[in-house]
Amino acid sequence: MTFRTALVSLLALPVSLWGSFAFADKKTTADQSKRVLVWDTKALFEKPTVHETKERPAKGLRSFFYEGAKYKGKPTWVFAYYGTPEGEAPDGTWPAVVCAHGGGGTAYPEWVRFWNKKGYAAIAMDLEGHLPGGRSHQVEGNFPTGVGHLHAGPSRIDWFGDRALPDEEQWFYHAVADVIRANSLLRSFPEINSKKIGLTGISWGGTVASSVAGVDSRFAFAIPVYGGGFIHESDNEGLAQWFPPKNMTEAQFRDYRSKWDPSAHLPHAKMPMLWVTSVADPVFQIDIFAHSAQATGGDSRLCMRPWMIHAHGNGWNDAPEIWQFADSIVKDGPSLPKLHRPETKPDTRIVRTKYEGKGKFTEAWIYFTSSNGKWKNRKWNFIQCSIADQELVSQKALPGNTTAFLVYVFRDRGGYRDNHAASDLVEFKK
Repeated sequence: MTFRTALVSLLALPVSLWGSFAFADKKTTADQSKRVLVWDTKALFEKPTVHETKERPAKGLRSFFYEGAKYKGKPTWVFAYYGTPEGEAPDGTWPAVVCAHGGGGTAYPEWVRFWNKKGYAAIAMDLEGHLPGGRSHQVEGNFPTGVGHLHAGPSRIDWFGDRALPDEEQWFYHAVADVIRANSLLRSFPEINSKKIGLTGISWGGTVASSVAGVDSRFAFAIPVYGGGFIHESDNEGLAQWFPPKNMTEAQFRDYRSKWDPSAHLPHAKMPMLWVTSVADPVFQIDIFAHSAQATGGDSRLCMRPWMIHAHGNGWNDAPEIWQFADSIVKDGPSLPKLHRPETKPDTRIVRTKYEGKGKFTEAWIYFTSSNGKWKNRKWNFIQCSIADQELVSQKALPGNTTAFLVYVFRDRGGYRDNHAASDLVEFKK
């Protein structure tokens, strides 16, 4: 069965029902908690001390420890892999990317090599106080996973299991600091163009990167994959369990919202950002992810690939938009399409969406749901859009019982799909 023949044809409900819904726009209802900046950015912006090591070597890459924030009075050491592309750098210096792994991950040689092949220097570090282990993503030696080292900072305890500890002893504090310090380190290398350093993070690393984007304005771009902010608004039981009334005191919850959750920091993120996910991501559902994209202080774009798998590897290999976006910012490459917020008139329920990037995509669709309840259980359906010069127009009316939708486009070149771009997620609230 082809993609088109699988589309579901739904009957529209009476127009009178449509009038009972109202738009819910997170751009105007973002977390208004006053931000508390707990990091000493002046210190973190300084070049960190590097300690060479023979631990966990990776062929063709440099491995070392660099000093992160202090933990119980002493500097932490952060293990990292670093590599540059082969050949001579254009204009004498390379653009670069800082790579923040997700929960249970580590410094992955494959991630560094991925960016090296795209013409970027890259650094991937372990954010959980461990040395690389296992065999995944070109980690060598088959060492055991989760092994700490003498100068390690705190390890992650579930999600927020260390919430009762002082700020400087909590894992999230150190993860953000470690990423900022990686940026400071790259900026000190003579082969790196300090104005062309970007940031990407996967899953929990996407959440870390989202907060960093609002704390470290030196990054040229940021690309969170899967993970973002507004975690306290998630209906995912695995995330929601950490918040009141089940966990956290009210004081801890206020601390979380003002210090750690990216929603407090994203309005301060002014660099271009690309948010990459699937509409059915099992961890960070599309509602909080899309709200994160809407909350930023600069140019922010949502890349929605409908069937993207939540995993390391997939989080850098499966979305060409990641490196295409990076190229558009620091290599003068072509920009991705940009979709504006869809508009829907109650009398017709035809969806119209203005866009930028004519000729950069070949198909346009509405992804909509008529379901309520938990986002992970919602069924999604499709309506194709016609592509006009400056506007996308739905070929069918949006059903009157629609609860949420977004518009997305992509370019199909003989089965290879790229240039995915999506609009804001529009929700209807009774």
